[in-house]
Amino acid sequence: MPDALLPFGWDARVAALFASLESPDAVPGRVSRVDRGSCLVATADGTVRASAFGAVARQAGLVGVPATGDWVAVVHDGGDDPGVVGILPRWSAISRKDPDERVTAEQVLAANLDVVAVVCSLDRPIGQNRIERMLAAAWESRASPLVVLTKADLAPDLGQAVDEAEAAAGGVTVVVTSTMAGDGVEEVRALLRPARTLALLGPSGAGKSSLVNRLVGDDVQSTGAVREGDARGRHTTTARQLVPVPGGGVLLDTPGLRSLPLWEADAGVAATFDDVEEAAAGCRFRDCRHEQEPGCAVRAAVKGGGLDARRVESYHKLIRELDALEVRQDEQARRAQGRRGSKALREVERLKGPRDR
Repeated sequence: MPDALLPFGWDARVAALFASLESPDAVPGRVSRVDRGSCLVATADGTVRASAFGAVARQAGLVGVPATGDWVAVVHDGGDDPGVVGILPRWSAISRKDPDERVTAEQVLAANLDVVAVVCSLDRPIGQNRIERMLAAAWESRASPLVVLTKADLAPDLGQAVDEAEAAAGGVTVVVTSTMAGDGVEEVRALLRPARTLALLGPSGAGKSSLVNRLVGDDVQSTGAVREGDARGRHTTTARQLVPVPGGGVLLDTPGLRSLPLWEADAGVAATFDDVEEAAAGCRFRDCRHEQEPGCAVRAAVKGGGLDARRVESYHKLIRELDALEVRQDEQARRAQGRRGSKALREVERLKGPRDR
């Protein structure tokens, strides 16, 4: 076992996955950061910059694009630049739809996570809908979700803010922290242990980098003040990156997300809104949309006070978003099929030649 990779999460599971690649010339490594065209990979011999698009990767027939947190196989071709030749199967991954509205594709934000912490700052109003959206992505990732509230010392009304966060969390553990006072930090630290990765997910200025520094015990991540005018944070973290924690465990810090459009997150939405789903099981019609249909148990629960109307509307919004995504995927598939059909027809016409037409 490469001892130098132990701080990055190397264990028997990763060793077995690497052995299954059958790449005798490759060495294992974990992607600690992804930049345009290349990535930093922690290996037993130190961190190297490797390409996933160069000649080495193409010759190996690399499938897919590495994400921060991926375990990969790296080889040297005798030149200065190593190449990624294989990506180990992921046991979890947090994804979003590519924010570019012209594109309908998955964007993997981070891979091989054990815990995804949805981070929200208490120095601004709690965004319950944002918490629910991020939790849906966290549940879908197949990692364990967590809600971390930061800057408790700056909360105008701490009790109300925590109540709102817990209402949006739907039973997911909520940890209240203050990196200035040290409150709650040990609760988060308890989730870190060898071969375990915890990702921090949240908007700019939420206090993710400050929490990383407190957990690591050193200023390994840059931090910046929140703008006074709109309470928005500055992007002090510019790329997703792995940070080993003394004593065991790995943190994955992410840049502040401006948007998190969901990607095929039906199971994640269902897990986030299990109270709505449970009520929906009592609807008269299986395809009830909880709008005007008779015998709707969800509307009845809202009227009776058993469900929060805001929470049900948040659920509806995410379901509509996923429905729209499915429509766009179907349209994209039909266009691709049409292009393949046209190309095949042109090839047939070419092979027939002018005398057979």
